[in-house]
Amino acid sequence: TVPPRARTRALPARTRALPARRARVAPRASADGAAEEVAKEVKEALDGSSLFLVGMMGTGKSSVGKKLAASLGYSFFDTDEVIEQVTKTSIPTIFAESGEDGFREIETQVLAEIAAYKKCVVATGGGVVKKKANWMHLRNGVVLCLTGTPTLLAARITRDGAETRPLFKDVGDDVDAIAGKIEEMMKERAPMYANADVQVRLAEAEDAPGVEGETLDELNVRIMRCVRKRIEDDDTKDRLRSEPKPGDITITGA
Repeated sequence: TVPPRARTRALPARTRALPARRARVAPRASADGAAEEVAKEVKEALDGSSLFLVGMMGTGKSSVGKKLAASLGYSFFDTDEVIEQVTKTSIPTIFAESGEDGFREIETQVLAEIAAYKKCVVATGGGVVKKKANWMHLRNGVVLCLTGTPTLLAARITRDGAETRPLFKDVGDDVDAIAGKIEEMMKERAPMYANADVQVRLAEAEDAPGVEGETLDELNVRIMRCVRKRIEDDDTKDRLRSEPKPGDITITGA
């Protein structure tokens, strides 16, 4: 077994040396032709601030993040991918050898480095919200939380392969068991996810539980509109550039 700190030594002194990855998906207008217009408004409102995506596993933070980055002309980072690159180890292996605590320690180091960049969309791991230190880095930008029903998230996780998710290794491909575990985790993390600046719930088909109710393009436009509205409604951007004061962040079970 590799102690947590032994694993973190595999990190280079500055992961910022890694080249910023540009999302390769070219921006396309949504069905109503609004994507480019909304993206321009959001980019102006953000004024270089980054977007950090948080939320449960299965909410599609990586696919959504790539789409947002392409629309905004931002760089895209997935913290899980960066962790695997700098440690040269898969996430399941890190969990197996160093446990969740060891993984979270590496995750915090990687997040701290990525947060130094501007004009980025960053997809984070589902449990990143559990450490208060991580919120100091997330608050360098606008924090967007993606959420959805346990049924929808379980269906998506099963479709992508639950065996690749260390936290679901004990339940296999049992959709109901996965949904039950997701519901428990959502209750535990709800106060932490509530710290996000923007909350976006994934649409679900009314007549087909567990099935997405909108396309990625439609979701992309809806998210950008939510971000724009939040920035316009209050002084979110300026507030996020300041360090949180005691009581600003709610962390439970940490």
